Amino acid sequence: MEYLSVTVLNSYIKNVFAAEEMLHDIQLCGEVSGIRVSGGNAFFTLKDENAAIQCNCFGIRNNYVPKDGETVVLFGSVDYWHKAGKLSFNALRITPLGEGALALKLEMLKNRLREQGYFDESHKKSIPKYPAKVCVITSKAGAVIRDIVTTCRAKNTATDIAVFDVKVQGEGCAAQLCAAVDTVDKLGYDLIIIARGGGSQQELMPFNDESLVKAIYGASTPIVSAVGHETDYTLCDMVADVRAATPTAAAHLIAFDLKELYVYLEELRGIMTQSIKSRIADGYSEISLALSRMNMIAENRITAAQSMLEHRLSDARVSINNAVNDRALRLHKAIASLNALNPSAMLERGYFYITDKEGVRLKSVKQMDKGKEIVINGSDGKVDATITG
Repeated sequence: MEYLSVTVLNSYIKNVFAAEEMLHDIQLCGEVSGIRVSGGNAFFTLKDENAAIQCNCFGIRNNYVPKDGETVVLFGSVDYWHKAGKLSFNALRITPLGEGALALKLEMLKNRLREQGYFDESHKKSIPKYPAKVCVITSKAGAVIRDIVTTCRAKNTATDIAVFDVKVQGEGCAAQLCAAVDTVDKLGYDLIIIARGGGSQQELMPFNDESLVKAIYGASTPIVSAVGHETDYTLCDMVADVRAATPTAAAHLIAFDLKELYVYLEELRGIMTQSIKSRIADGYSEISLALSRMNMIAENRITAAQSMLEHRLSDARVSINNAVNDRALRLHKAIASLNALNPSAMLERGYFYITDKEGVRLKSVKQMDKGKEIVINGSDGKVDATITG
């Protein structure tokens, strides 16, 4: 009787699991039970109301550590350990159910907006080096606006900083942000800063709103996004022309040293003055050279035009004489032809033509019956006659 060894059977089962694509890179949702962390790895059971499966997460230090009874979403693959004949789920990533669903939805939105070109670098506008008028879209009640103003004023007092008060979290925040961008964009500011301090992923969600992304994309004013801490990254950051890690970093970005600017402007004035003088001198030389060239070109063109005109006049005279002579010759020939065809000339040579009394020309003897009265026409008069035979 043929038989299989346990090793062969378990190896076959493992190969079946390895070949089944539906068991790899999947998301599994359930309640955590009996979690145990050992040596940097986590071991627990994931269950629902009808079933359970053993789960492993190797390298739990770099992952979220769930609690017993917590519902989570696991990302990973089904594994079959053939030596012990044990089925388990190897989790590569663990997220709480709410945050996991939110992160998945946000990732899908980010990918769709990226495919539609909202994050393309080619669309981003350059930030002015010396902005004179800046509007900060944030909450007046928060510390963000104070940090930005304090940081900027440490460098200069010339930049005019206005604030457009909005909610920076909670219900209605995204709508207020969109309306603020649309309004401020029409007010003629050199730069817009959208700012708020750090917070949880849920608190920062208004800055991931699709309508806000489209409002920033459609604005004609350069926009700096300064949302959250350095590790926070929102869709607002991705679509903005420049992302600042923090609101304070945004203030450093727009703040410029007034003394350095004065020095730079003075240097620039000297360079411009020298450049203008050089250009004027070069301009005089170019104008003088151009005038000389123009005079020479004009003289050459006048001489060439005179020569061409004389040549054309000579050709015209020859053409006119030839045309007159040709017309005269053709006229003489026409007169001679007319004279040759003139009936009067034929009559002068002794020819006559005959008509009846009514003036109808008679061209045949058959038209001339005996006794018919006819008229004989000659060059010097007419003769009435009667046919006798």
